[in-house]
Amino acid sequence: MKKKLLIPLLLGGLTLSAQSFAQEDDAGLLGEDFKIEYDAEINTNVVDSKHDSSGVNLNGSYVSLSVEWKEKIRMVLTGKLEELFQNNKVEFNDDFDVEKFVEEAYIEIREVGGTPIAIIVGKQPIPFGQNVQAMPMFASNPLANLQEIDEVFGLTVDLTEGLLGLFDQVELSTFETRAGDLEIGRIDGMSIRMSKMLTEQWLLTLSHAELGNNHLNSGEERRTSVGLIGETEDGSLVGWVEGILFSNNPEYPNSKFAITVGGQYQVSESTAVVVEYNYIQDEMHEIGAGVKTELTRNLSVGAEVRYRDYVTDRDNDVLFGIVFTYKFGNTGYSENENYLFGSEE
Repeated sequence: MKKKLLIPLLLGGLTLSAQSFAQEDDAGLLGEDFKIEYDAEINTNVVDSKHDSSGVNLNGSYVSLSVEWKEKIRMVLTGKLEELFQNNKVEFNDDFDVEKFVEEAYIEIREVGGTPIAIIVGKQPIPFGQNVQAMPMFASNPLANLQEIDEVFGLTVDLTEGLLGLFDQVELSTFETRAGDLEIGRIDGMSIRMSKMLTEQWLLTLSHAELGNNHLNSGEERRTSVGLIGETEDGSLVGWVEGILFSNNPEYPNSKFAITVGGQYQVSESTAVVVEYNYIQDEMHEIGAGVKTELTRNLSVGAEVRYRDYVTDRDNDVLFGIVFTYKFGNTGYSENENYLFGSEE
């Protein structure tokens, strides 16, 4: 079976859109012009670390529902499943907070006025950086908060034909910088991300963001990202590098530069090995390695280890992690293409 290429998936807003795999509403309740899609992912994470939180958690688990009309208008609602349960146990959370549960709630309008322009309005992830999520437990990446701007209300304009032909895609956003609630706060952030396919195997991304962070009173934050992703023709080997210049970041107030370098090799159709190096100025060096295996059409397992060498007086740390991921839905994206047990040629 032909391997899935990574770069074409990243180019579509640098995230894989479920819209590409949309299926018709089988029941026909809303008519032929409507499509109903749902996806869910349950991640059971087992983490062991000296400094960070250890134990079992459901971080990264979600359920998402979308309704699309004529491939022109799409409404999306995504919830974080870990917010439903009490301390990651199989019992419902007595202090359930719907504002924390709702991760995304937005409307996407495509081909505005017959042009290749999309407008996204609502609580959404803001386009910024590469945000390559290849490591089995990518949320453990110390650069994650520098690479992501999410759970905020904003407006994004996606120009799929780029800027004057220089780029393949340009995404412009304005947004609030206080995240995690259902209130539209002060719009004090803006960002731009530009993507260019240099060749069929090389993708360049340039991003810049200005974050007012008025709710933190820490001063305006700036981030500038330059990234490059390359892969072999069959997609078996993928490499990436991304550098980020920043200032007044609340998590790393004494740093101004960070870089991530990584690679993924598909050792078999169902198994991939990942290595990654992360550096944050005046904070840490981190080396990580992981392996991911697709066990069945819906179930996969990943394991990783990260060694952190802190520049400060903080003791060095080794993080171990195992994650079992079960995915289901009706879009096709939720299914593993090649898997170890019961796969068919």
